[in-house]
Amino acid sequence: MNTIDRMKKLATGLFAFVTLAILLTAAVPTRAEGDDVAATYKAKCAMCHGPNGEKSFDPSKGDGALVDSVLKGVAPRMPKYDGKLTADQAQGLVTYMKTLRK
Repeated sequence: MNTIDRMKKLATGLFAFVTLAILLTAAVPTRAEGDDVAATYKAKCAMCHGPNGEKSFDPSKGDGALVDSVLKGVAPRMPKYDGKLTADQAQGLVTYMKTLRK
């Protein structure tokens, strides 16, 4: 086998390896990005809102307003999660936080 054939095989193998690595990492969501609301809360919210949702959270507000707060953020401290969480995930967090306060 000549040098050019070896280089072609090496390039093909490297391309296949990189492609496979990208596909595997993109296809597997982390727990915080999946449907586990408690893990999402712990990863994204608990550091500011506390383990029991006791800080800077008003459970008497309507769900729509709270979901908007999650997705759009609240100046100056709360970041927006639009594009990082879906509306359903934001609603799940709101519901979960309300259960923490009971």
